[in-house]
Amino acid sequence: MLSVSVLRSVVLSITLLGLSFTANVQAKPEQGKKFKDWTTVCETLPKTKKKICNIFQNVTNDKGTVVMQIAIGYPPNKKEAQALITLPLGVLLQPGIEFKGGTAKAFRIPFGVCIKSGCVAIAKLDSKIIKGMKAGTKGSVKFAAAQKKIIAIPISLNGFTAAFNSLK
Repeated sequence: MLSVSVLRSVVLSITLLGLSFTANVQAKPEQGKKFKDWTTVCETLPKTKKKICNIFQNVTNDKGTVVMQIAIGYPPNKKEAQALITLPLGVLLQPGIEFKGGTAKAFRIPFGVCIKSGCVAIAKLDSKIIKGMKAGTKGSVKFAAAQKKIIAIPISLNGFTAAFNSLK
């Protein structure tokens, strides 16, 4: 389950990076609406008073600890969606991550910054990637941890299509 502090941390991370996600004006996603494994989150930015919305998923380990969060939305005045993926501190930064969404081809994403809540990678999601995510049921994020151990974290795409479409 999403904690308010994790949610605020992600929204703050997006804001601090200047890559705020927003929905097109035709749709107003409902705050906290669940689409199976995806949830909508919206917040008003204090500086611009703009309402920003994105969809996200927390991935937890068997102890219930959040080990990854993925948030997807539209940067202001852009037609191409972006993903913001946050992993715990301690990842090897140089190799970045490998993202695979459903039937879309896997691709590399560099880490942009590490903050208190984790290390963040940001990727543009073109129409081919979104189509692959909508067509699939699962995805994954692979990254290197200490001693160059490769870790793969699964992403559920259950509910992704409806959640993503709610942003348009």
